[in-house]
Amino acid sequence: MIELNGLAEPGELRKAGLSWRKIATLRDLAGRVSDGRLDLNALSSLPDDEIAAALTSIPGIGPWTVQGALIVALDREDVVLPGDLALRKSIRAAYGLDQLPSPAQVLAIAERWRPYRSLATSYLSAAAFERNDGHTRPARQLAFPGAAARAAAEASHMLRY
Repeated sequence: MIELNGLAEPGELRKAGLSWRKIATLRDLAGRVSDGRLDLNALSSLPDDEIAAALTSIPGIGPWTVQGALIVALDREDVVLPGDLALRKSIRAAYGLDQLPSPAQVLAIAERWRPYRSLATSYLSAAAFERNDGHTRPARQLAFPGAAARAAAEASHMLRY
């Protein structure tokens, strides 16, 4: 098993499918946590914008990574990933848009989902990976079958009001 806390060998991480850039970022992050420059307990109590500032100061960590961490690791309720391609495709399908919404359009649409944007983001993103038979689809085979699009539309409709 690969263990970041022990700063695993880069070759092991590469064999697991990580790019050299991601390996460098993970090792930098693990080093900051290990030496105390980054206190995860203190970080989790900060407001979202301060967490974003702290994490994006680490090379290789950008807004998408921070927003994902806020939703998944920190269980924040009102976060949206406006640049996420799967989310943008699901919004296009759920809202019947002719073209992929821009990140700014995603943010405008997501305003109606407050204060539960994380929930809507999770449902819509999951719908992007659902196939017609109810199983999940690999990310490289994204499609928007009827059932997933309807489920996403229902979820987004409920969150509009």
